[in-house]
Amino acid sequence: MRMIENKKASILLILKVLQEYSDEDHFLTQQDIIDKVDELYGIELERKSVAFSISLLQELDYDINKSPRGGYALLSREFDNSEIRFIVDALFSSKSLNGKQAAELSKKLNSCLSRYQRKDYNYIFKSNEVNRSENKELFYTLELIEEAKRRGKRISFQYLTFDESGKPYTRMDGYRYIVSPYYSVNNNGRYFLICNYREKYRAITWFRIDYMINPKIEEEWPIKPIESLEGIKDFDIAKYLNNNIYLLDGKVVDATFIIENPNYVQFVVDWFGKNAKVYKKEDKLYASIRCNESALFYWYMQYSECVTIVSPQSLIERAKKEAERILKKYV
Repeated sequence: MRMIENKKASILLILKVLQEYSDEDHFLTQQDIIDKVDELYGIELERKSVAFSISLLQELDYDINKSPRGGYALLSREFDNSEIRFIVDALFSSKSLNGKQAAELSKKLNSCLSRYQRKDYNYIFKSNEVNRSENKELFYTLELIEEAKRRGKRISFQYLTFDESGKPYTRMDGYRYIVSPYYSVNNNGRYFLICNYREKYRAITWFRIDYMINPKIEEEWPIKPIESLEGIKDFDIAKYLNNNIYLLDGKVVDATFIIENPNYVQFVVDWFGKNAKVYKKEDKLYASIRCNESALFYWYMQYSECVTIVSPQSLIERAKKEAERILKKYV
């Protein structure tokens, strides 16, 4: 506290007051700033000191504006209101974080705003009501993966699955998977590790990071270079994710769908973006999509009232078989 007692620290105290109590709708007069610094830190400031400190902060590129009616406000911040809303919404919807983690991150993000702006984001504190991962090691695991990648080492971990009552237990009696980590990705609100496990089964595979427990770096196992894997040439993570929208096993196929109504084009664009080509032929609207066949099947089941499969035949047969199975359940 000895440093704060020194009036030379007044510039930092004034900045903290502006960060906390000012924004585009709330301007502080010099007297307001003097009163707040006295109230919060027990330091008495003079108007001349306040004016000098604000001028210096402005020279240091802090976006402090003066209102025509008098008073000052810090306008630009590390994140603006809309950016924080977007990030907090992402936190709220992410199922990889438990409620406490989401709330703590939201609180840190909110500290970038004034106390008046923070009121818009209190809903995040209800995040424990959303179905989420309960793996408290998530952030540690993500950091360990990045460290292993930097050092060129493989990682090992135990992997969770669930019994008939929904309780987690380690797969294969606690067996430790050893993998070469390549990419950590967020897919549909879940974190996945794109990696190499056993090449004889599949060169590139994935694991849910929130299902990985007790991870560690394997010092004696260097990462297997991705370009050395069988059948892998010029690996493109963006292309891989576009081809595997649900990160499911299966081959990548070229499929064609009839879009029943122009309003349904958005469902194709939302999921496949530039990986789909929409075109009109003989008064019908089509979409050509290259994607993992299992992912296409589940996407079709989600939007079957909007689209009809034209090809491949294997996808049509799979859809017919599933429709028959569902019908038998309810007849």
